[in-house]
Amino acid sequence: MPVRRHADKWEARVQYAGRRLSRTFANRRDALEWERRYRGQLEDRRVGRTPAYSLEEALERWLRGEAAGLKSHADLLKKVRTIYPFALGRRLDQVVEVAEALKADAITRKAAPATVNRKLAILRRVARLAYRQWSWLSEPLGDRITLLPGERQRHTYLTPTEVQRLVKAANVKIRSAILLAALTGLRRGELVGLKASDRKDGALVLQDTKNGRPRIVPLPTEAASIRLPLGVTADYLTWHFRVARQKAKLPHVRFHDLRHSYASWLVQGGSSLTVVRDLLGHSSLAVTSRYAHLGESHLREAVKGLPRIAGMAGIARRRKKAA
Repeated sequence: MPVRRHADKWEARVQYAGRRLSRTFANRRDALEWERRYRGQLEDRRVGRTPAYSLEEALERWLRGEAAGLKSHADLLKKVRTIYPFALGRRLDQVVEVAEALKADAITRKAAPATVNRKLAILRRVARLAYRQWSWLSEPLGDRITLLPGERQRHTYLTPTEVQRLVKAANVKIRSAILLAALTGLRRGELVGLKASDRKDGALVLQDTKNGRPRIVPLPTEAASIRLPLGVTADYLTWHFRVARQKAKLPHVRFHDLRHSYASWLVQGGSSLTVVRDLLGHSSLAVTSRYAHLGESHLREAVKGLPRIAGMAGIARRRKKAA
């Protein structure tokens, strides 16, 4: 039988190319639907048609594949669960309609654009993978998914004095974490996962990063003597940082703002965006470009150093009047 009961679950089975594929469901209806849909996909492949995959299948493949290697996997899983009510029963080629339904729901509920845009970004990424890599779509539907306007990016850049206030207000256990975050730009998860062996030749060598690529972060003199591991958990750090920011009279500051501050100091010090990208471990310059405006004063200073060409300004004005 293609669908059979096992205790309080239902198992659907499909035989294909000498292999048995199976999935377990909470009820018989879902098991039968999966078995019917999968057999349909096999028939599509047999006659050369693009199989009609469901959006739910595409989301699950993404979660098991690309997203599984990201540090934010648990958070992404929560977001996908909020997408499921809109995705259930919808084909993958209906992803644009699902995205529009998410937008309409967000507008009705007056949800923040940033909240729904994270979900729309997931749908867009899945659709692009389905077209470019998986061959599950015959057209680039991901390019038709647009984000909601009005999202305001929050950036708080601390001064060295403000970081000192946070360090002094913190308990002994998290002072090193605050200082190291400000002087290396490491994320909270990267900090709490540091080991003594991660320090090599005056730098931190990170293997387990958000984008999956190793990176090297040189340690400034003030951070070189900090002991590793830090000996705190992410939850402990979060809780006691909140206490410290209240004592320091900086209640609006988040721990992640230390990372933004590190980037801002680098840019204001004259570092290029490519250098900042590599130190922060960003996946692309597009992500790092949020700090580009911080270097404008240095650009203006650089322009001031250009040679003065005597009389050219007057010539330009006379030509303009003549025109």
